[in-house]
Amino acid sequence: MKKYVFLDLDGTITESGIAIISASQHALKQLGIEDDDPEKKRAFIGPPLTVGFGELYGLSGETLTQAIKLYREFYVGGGYKIAPLYDGIEETLIRMKEEGRILMLVTSKPKYIAEMIADHLKMDRYLSAVIGPVEEKTKAGKEDLIETAAKEVIRLLGDESLTVSDIYRDAAMVGDRRFDIEAAKNLGLLAVGALYGYGTREELEQAGADHIAEKPEDIAKYC
Repeated sequence: MKKYVFLDLDGTITESGIAIISASQHALKQLGIEDDDPEKKRAFIGPPLTVGFGELYGLSGETLTQAIKLYREFYVGGGYKIAPLYDGIEETLIRMKEEGRILMLVTSKPKYIAEMIADHLKMDRYLSAVIGPVEEKTKAGKEDLIETAAKEVIRLLGDESLTVSDIYRDAAMVGDRRFDIEAAKNLGLLAVGALYGYGTREELEQAGADHIAEKPEDIAKYC
């Protein structure tokens, strides 16, 4: 059993697909871009907006900046509220908290938005911290965010003898996309793929997931 469990947000804690797709489609339509490709819409969920708008829709420069601004206006203006917790995730968080684990949200979403979502869903009662970038991330890698989470664990424990590597050895990262799994494997954490989210089994297995959680309840079993 791992002492520290780092959890992705979209597709792991929240069923956020409708909110994300609605916000992205709003932004694209405002820019005069029409796209009904369901695969693109699904692929948009998970990576940072710079990656989604940039790689999937070929936006760059001022157009990319404007797309992100339009997305944020829709999402922060209330769109985030249509992303509920997955059935069973709250019970899983309660169980792991009662087992004495330290739980942290580790997401590519800007920290202020992740905190807003956690507050709306009343998740702060289970989480020791919310970790997210202060500014928009330009790459999909989560290594820096996981490192920040490990340092926060050390701060919370108040044990200066601990190192980031010590935390990694007793930590798990749970996420539904390859970015979560690859980052965990690169740093030496246990990697658990959330198959009930937006990634496929093939994606998670190819990324190197140690375990595949088919439902939220499986997270506590595998971490």
